[in-house]
Amino acid sequence: MRRHWKTLLKVVISLGLILFLLSRIDVHALAQNLSHANPWWLGATVILFALSILLRTLRWQVLTDARGMGVPFSRLARWYYIGAFFNTLLPTGFGGDVAKSVYLARETGDAGGAVGTVVLDRFVGILVLLGIGAVAAPFSQAAISIWVQIFVLAAFFAALAGFWVLRQKSWIRWLHRQALALLPAGVSHRIEGMESLRSLYFALQDYDNRTLARAIGVSLLFNLSWILINITAGQALGVQASLLDYLIFTPLVSLALLIPSIGGIGVRELSYVGLYTQIGAPAETAFAMSIVIYLATVITGLIGGVLMLL
Repeated sequence: MRRHWKTLLKVVISLGLILFLLSRIDVHALAQNLSHANPWWLGATVILFALSILLRTLRWQVLTDARGMGVPFSRLARWYYIGAFFNTLLPTGFGGDVAKSVYLARETGDAGGAVGTVVLDRFVGILVLLGIGAVAAPFSQAAISIWVQIFVLAAFFAALAGFWVLRQKSWIRWLHRQALALLPAGVSHRIEGMESLRSLYFALQDYDNRTLARAIGVSLLFNLSWILINITAGQALGVQASLLDYLIFTPLVSLALLIPSIGGIGVRELSYVGLYTQIGAPAETAFAMSIVIYLATVITGLIGGVLMLL
Protein backbone atom coordinates (compact mmCIF):
# COMPACT_ATOMS: atom_id res chain seq x y z
CA MET A 1 0.00 0.00 0.00
CA ARG A 2 2.84 2.38 0.88
CA ARG A 3 4.45 1.71 -2.51
CA HIS A 4 1.21 2.72 -4.26
CA TRP A 5 1.12 5.98 -2.34
CA LYS A 6 4.72 6.72 -3.38
CA THR A 7 3.86 6.06 -7.03
CA LEU A 8 0.77 8.26 -6.75
CA LEU A 9 2.88 11.06 -5.25
CA LYS A 10 5.31 10.85 -8.18
CA VAL A 11 2.41 10.99 -10.65
CA VAL A 12 0.99 14.05 -8.87
CA ILE A 13 4.40 15.79 -8.88
CA SER A 14 5.05 15.10 -12.59
CA LEU A 15 1.54 15.96 -13.74
CA GLY A 16 1.32 19.02 -11.49
CA LEU A 17 4.62 20.47 -12.74
CA ILE A 18 3.73 19.88 -16.39
CA LEU A 19 0.31 21.54 -15.99
CA PHE A 20 1.94 24.42 -14.09
CA LEU A 21 4.41 25.03 -16.91
CA LEU A 22 1.84 24.67 -19.69
CA SER A 23 -0.35 27.25 -17.98
CA ARG A 24 2.48 29.79 -18.14
CA ILE A 25 3.93 29.32 -21.61
CA ASP A 26 2.69 29.75 -25.17
CA VAL A 27 1.90 26.19 -26.28
CA HIS A 28 1.72 27.28 -29.93
CA ALA A 29 5.23 28.76 -29.66
CA LEU A 30 6.42 25.54 -28.02
CA ALA A 31 5.06 23.50 -30.94
CA GLN A 32 6.75 25.87 -33.40
CA ASN A 33 10.08 25.49 -31.63
CA LEU A 34 9.86 21.72 -31.91
CA SER A 35 8.68 21.72 -35.53
CA HIS A 36 11.48 24.08 -36.61
CA ALA A 37 14.25 22.29 -34.70
CA ASN A 38 17.36 21.50 -36.74
CA PRO A 39 17.07 17.78 -37.67
CA TRP A 40 20.86 17.29 -37.86
CA TRP A 41 21.40 18.57 -34.33
CA LEU A 42 18.40 16.51 -33.17
CA GLY A 43 19.92 13.39 -34.68
CA ALA A 44 23.28 14.18 -33.10
CA THR A 45 21.60 14.53 -29.69
CA VAL A 46 19.89 11.14 -29.95
CA ILE A 47 22.99 9.35 -31.26
CA LEU A 48 25.29 10.87 -28.63
CA PHE A 49 22.84 9.99 -25.87
CA ALA A 50 22.60 6.37 -27.04
CA LEU A 51 26.39 6.08 -27.36
CA SER A 52 27.01 7.68 -23.96
CA ILE A 53 25.70 4.45 -22.40
CA LEU A 54 28.90 2.79 -23.62
CA LEU A 55 31.02 5.20 -21.57
CA ARG A 56 28.91 4.45 -18.51
CA THR A 57 29.38 0.75 -19.23
CA LEU A 58 33.15 1.22 -19.37
CA ARG A 59 33.05 2.85 -15.92
CA TRP A 60 31.01 -0.07 -14.60
CA GLN A 61 33.44 -2.57 -16.12
CA VAL A 62 36.34 -0.90 -14.30
CA LEU A 63 34.53 -1.68 -11.03
CA THR A 64 33.41 -5.21 -11.95
CA ASP A 65 36.88 -6.19 -13.21
CA ALA A 66 38.39 -4.94 -9.96
CA ARG A 67 36.09 -7.40 -8.18
CA GLY A 68 37.34 -10.21 -10.43
CA MET A 69 33.90 -10.74 -11.98
CA GLY A 70 35.26 -11.00 -15.52
CA VAL A 71 31.99 -10.15 -17.31
CA PRO A 72 32.51 -9.15 -20.98
CA PHE A 73 31.93 -5.52 -21.95
CA SER A 74 29.26 -6.49 -24.49
CA ARG A 75 27.17 -8.16 -21.81
CA LEU A 76 27.53 -5.26 -19.38
CA ALA A 77 26.55 -2.85 -22.17
CA ARG A 78 23.45 -4.89 -22.93
CA TRP A 79 22.42 -4.78 -19.27
CA TYR A 80 23.07 -1.02 -19.13
CA TYR A 81 20.77 -0.42 -22.12
CA ILE A 82 18.14 -2.64 -20.51
CA GLY A 83 18.56 -0.59 -17.34
CA ALA A 84 17.88 2.55 -19.40
CA PHE A 85 14.67 0.89 -20.59
CA PHE A 86 13.53 0.27 -17.01
CA ASN A 87 14.44 3.84 -16.01
CA THR A 88 12.16 5.06 -18.79
CA LEU A 89 9.36 2.60 -18.05
CA LEU A 90 9.19 2.50 -14.26
CA PRO A 91 8.08 5.32 -11.92
CA THR A 92 11.52 5.55 -10.33
CA GLY A 93 14.99 6.69 -11.32
CA PHE A 94 16.55 3.57 -9.81
CA GLY A 95 14.69 0.83 -11.72
CA GLY A 96 17.63 0.49 -14.08
CA ASP A 97 20.04 0.06 -11.16
CA VAL A 98 17.92 -2.79 -9.82
CA ALA A 99 17.82 -4.46 -13.24
CA LYS A 100 21.61 -4.22 -13.68
CA SER A 101 22.17 -5.58 -10.17
CA VAL A 102 19.90 -8.56 -10.83
CA TYR A 103 21.55 -9.43 -14.15
CA LEU A 104 25.06 -9.16 -12.69
CA ALA A 105 24.12 -11.13 -9.56
CA ARG A 106 22.71 -13.95 -11.67
CA GLU A 107 25.84 -14.02 -13.79
CA THR A 108 28.35 -14.00 -10.91
CA GLY A 109 26.43 -15.39 -7.93
CA ASP A 110 27.66 -12.40 -5.90
CA ALA A 111 24.54 -10.38 -5.04
CA GLY A 112 26.25 -8.02 -2.62
CA GLY A 113 29.15 -7.40 -4.96
CA ALA A 114 26.78 -6.77 -7.86
CA VAL A 115 24.78 -4.19 -5.92
CA GLY A 116 28.00 -2.61 -4.65
CA THR A 117 29.39 -2.06 -8.17
CA VAL A 118 26.10 -0.51 -9.33
CA VAL A 119 25.85 1.77 -6.28
CA LEU A 120 29.47 2.91 -6.61
CA ASP A 121 29.05 3.39 -10.37
CA ARG A 122 26.16 5.79 -9.78
CA PHE A 123 27.89 7.53 -6.87
CA VAL A 124 31.09 8.20 -8.83
CA GLY A 125 29.01 9.63 -11.68
CA ILE A 126 27.18 12.04 -9.38
CA LEU A 127 30.41 13.01 -7.59
CA VAL A 128 32.21 13.93 -10.83
CA LEU A 129 29.20 15.83 -12.19
CA LEU A 130 28.95 17.83 -8.96
CA GLY A 131 32.67 18.52 -9.20
CA ILE A 132 32.26 19.99 -12.68
CA GLY A 133 29.40 22.19 -11.50
CA ALA A 134 31.30 23.27 -8.37
CA VAL A 135 34.34 24.35 -10.42
CA ALA A 136 32.26 26.21 -13.02
CA ALA A 137 29.64 27.84 -10.74
CA PRO A 138 31.76 30.73 -9.37
CA PHE A 139 32.56 31.88 -12.93
CA SER A 140 28.99 31.98 -14.21
CA GLN A 141 27.77 35.18 -15.86
CA ALA A 142 24.14 34.07 -15.63
CA ALA A 143 21.77 35.49 -13.02
CA ILE A 144 21.96 32.36 -10.87
CA SER A 145 21.07 32.82 -7.22
CA ILE A 146 24.06 32.73 -4.89
CA TRP A 147 22.17 30.10 -2.91
CA VAL A 148 22.11 27.80 -5.93
CA GLN A 149 25.88 28.12 -6.27
CA ILE A 150 26.33 27.47 -2.55
CA PHE A 151 24.10 24.41 -2.84
CA VAL A 152 26.21 22.97 -5.68
CA LEU A 153 29.43 23.52 -3.72
CA ALA A 154 27.92 22.11 -0.50
CA ALA A 155 26.53 19.04 -2.31
CA PHE A 156 29.92 18.35 -3.90
CA PHE A 157 31.87 18.61 -0.64
CA ALA A 158 29.22 16.55 1.19
CA ALA A 159 29.51 13.81 -1.42
CA LEU A 160 33.30 13.99 -1.27
CA ALA A 161 33.24 13.72 2.54
CA GLY A 162 30.84 10.78 2.38
CA PHE A 163 33.12 9.02 -0.08
CA TRP A 164 36.12 9.61 2.19
CA VAL A 165 34.26 8.24 5.22
CA LEU A 166 33.30 5.17 3.23
CA ARG A 167 37.01 4.48 2.69
CA GLN A 168 37.77 4.57 6.44
CA LYS A 169 37.54 0.89 7.35
CA SER A 170 37.97 1.38 11.08
CA TRP A 171 35.14 3.92 11.23
CA ILE A 172 32.81 1.73 9.20
CA ARG A 173 33.51 -1.28 11.41
CA TRP A 174 32.88 0.79 14.54
CA LEU A 175 29.59 2.07 13.14
CA HIS A 176 28.70 -1.49 12.16
CA ARG A 177 29.29 -2.76 15.69
CA GLN A 178 27.34 0.10 17.24
CA ALA A 179 24.37 -0.44 14.92
CA LEU A 180 24.27 -4.17 15.67
CA ALA A 181 24.46 -3.49 19.41
CA LEU A 182 21.26 -1.44 19.20
CA LEU A 183 19.32 -4.26 17.52
CA PRO A 184 17.75 -7.30 19.23
CA ALA A 185 20.17 -10.24 19.48
CA GLY A 186 18.20 -12.39 17.03
CA VAL A 187 18.12 -9.67 14.39
CA SER A 188 21.82 -8.80 14.76
CA HIS A 189 22.85 -12.47 14.44
CA ARG A 190 20.72 -12.81 11.34
CA ILE A 191 22.31 -9.72 9.77
CA GLU A 192 25.79 -11.01 10.67
CA GLY A 193 24.99 -14.21 8.81
CA MET A 194 23.91 -12.49 5.60
CA GLU A 195 26.74 -13.06 3.16
CA SER A 196 25.23 -10.64 0.63
CA LEU A 197 25.52 -7.70 3.06
CA ARG A 198 29.14 -8.55 3.82
CA SER A 199 29.82 -8.76 0.09
CA LEU A 200 28.12 -5.39 -0.45
CA TYR A 201 30.31 -3.86 2.26
CA PHE A 202 33.51 -5.09 0.62
CA ALA A 203 32.26 -4.10 -2.83
CA LEU A 204 31.83 -0.52 -1.67
CA GLN A 205 35.10 -0.33 0.24
CA ASP A 206 37.73 -2.66 -1.13
CA TYR A 207 38.80 -0.74 -4.23
CA ASP A 208 42.35 0.52 -4.53
CA ASN A 209 43.06 4.13 -5.44
CA ARG A 210 44.16 3.22 -8.96
CA THR A 211 40.80 1.57 -9.72
CA LEU A 212 38.89 4.53 -8.32
CA ALA A 213 41.04 6.94 -10.32
CA ARG A 214 40.25 5.02 -13.52
CA ALA A 215 36.52 5.01 -12.70
CA ILE A 216 36.61 8.76 -12.02
CA GLY A 217 38.51 9.36 -15.28
CA VAL A 218 35.93 7.45 -17.32
CA SER A 219 33.15 9.23 -15.43
CA LEU A 220 34.69 12.57 -16.37
CA LEU A 221 34.55 11.56 -20.04
CA PHE A 222 30.93 10.47 -19.68
CA ASN A 223 29.85 13.67 -17.95
CA LEU A 224 31.60 15.76 -20.60
CA SER A 225 29.63 13.78 -23.20
CA TRP A 226 26.45 14.51 -21.23
CA ILE A 227 27.27 18.21 -21.36
CA LEU A 228 27.89 17.85 -25.11
CA ILE A 229 24.44 16.24 -25.46
CA ASN A 230 22.89 19.30 -23.85
CA ILE A 231 24.88 21.54 -26.20
CA THR A 232 23.61 19.70 -29.30
CA ALA A 233 20.03 19.87 -27.96
CA GLY A 234 20.48 23.61 -27.44
CA GLN A 235 21.90 24.02 -30.94
CA ALA A 236 18.92 22.18 -32.40
CA LEU A 237 16.63 24.86 -30.95
CA GLY A 238 18.88 27.91 -31.32
CA VAL A 239 19.60 28.36 -27.59
CA GLN A 240 22.26 31.02 -27.07
CA ALA A 241 24.29 29.65 -24.16
CA SER A 242 28.02 29.61 -23.43
CA LEU A 243 30.04 26.52 -22.61
CA LEU A 244 30.25 27.78 -19.02
CA ASP A 245 26.46 27.92 -18.80
CA TYR A 246 26.22 24.29 -19.91
CA LEU A 247 28.91 23.25 -17.42
CA ILE A 248 26.81 24.71 -14.60
CA PHE A 249 23.28 23.94 -15.75
CA THR A 250 23.82 20.27 -16.66
CA PRO A 251 24.80 19.18 -13.12
CA LEU A 252 21.88 21.17 -11.68
CA VAL A 253 19.40 19.42 -13.97
CA SER A 254 20.90 16.03 -13.07
CA LEU A 255 20.56 16.84 -9.36
CA ALA A 256 16.96 17.95 -9.85
CA LEU A 257 16.16 14.61 -11.49
CA LEU A 258 16.74 12.95 -8.11
CA ILE A 259 13.44 14.53 -6.98
CA PRO A 260 10.66 11.87 -6.99
CA SER A 261 8.78 11.92 -10.30
CA ILE A 262 7.77 9.63 -13.16
CA GLY A 263 10.87 9.27 -15.28
CA GLY A 264 11.90 12.83 -14.43
CA ILE A 265 8.85 14.23 -16.25
CA GLY A 266 7.93 17.67 -14.95
CA VAL A 267 11.10 18.05 -12.91
CA ARG A 268 13.24 17.98 -16.06
CA GLU A 269 11.06 20.55 -17.84
CA LEU A 270 10.90 22.88 -14.85
CA SER A 271 14.69 22.70 -14.45
CA TYR A 272 15.39 23.62 -18.07
CA VAL A 273 12.88 26.47 -18.04
CA GLY A 274 14.09 27.78 -14.68
CA LEU A 275 17.76 27.73 -15.68
CA TYR A 276 17.91 28.64 -19.36
CA THR A 277 15.48 31.55 -19.10
CA GLN A 278 18.10 33.14 -16.82
CA ILE A 279 20.39 33.54 -19.84
CA GLY A 280 17.66 34.97 -22.06
CA ALA A 281 16.21 31.84 -23.66
CA PRO A 282 12.41 31.99 -24.07
CA ALA A 283 10.53 29.64 -21.74
CA GLU A 284 9.06 27.82 -24.74
CA THR A 285 12.53 27.17 -26.19
CA ALA A 286 13.85 25.89 -22.85
CA PHE A 287 10.79 23.63 -22.51
CA ALA A 288 11.38 22.31 -26.04
CA MET A 289 15.01 21.60 -25.14
CA SER A 290 13.89 19.41 -22.24
CA ILE A 291 11.55 17.53 -24.60
CA VAL A 292 14.44 16.86 -27.00
CA ILE A 293 16.50 15.42 -24.12
CA TYR A 294 13.54 13.29 -23.02
CA LEU A 295 13.07 12.07 -26.60
CA ALA A 296 16.71 10.91 -26.66
CA THR A 297 16.14 9.19 -23.31
CA VAL A 298 13.07 7.34 -24.58
CA ILE A 299 14.76 6.21 -27.81
CA THR A 300 17.75 4.89 -25.85
CA GLY A 301 15.35 3.12 -23.50
CA LEU A 302 13.61 1.51 -26.48
CA ILE A 303 16.98 0.16 -27.63
CA GLY A 304 17.26 -1.51 -24.22
CA GLY A 305 13.73 -2.87 -24.58
CA VAL A 306 14.63 -4.49 -27.91
CA LEU A 307 17.81 -5.98 -26.42
CA MET A 308 15.79 -7.40 -23.53
CA LEU A 309 13.32 -9.06 -25.92
CA LEU A 310 16.18 -10.54 -27.94
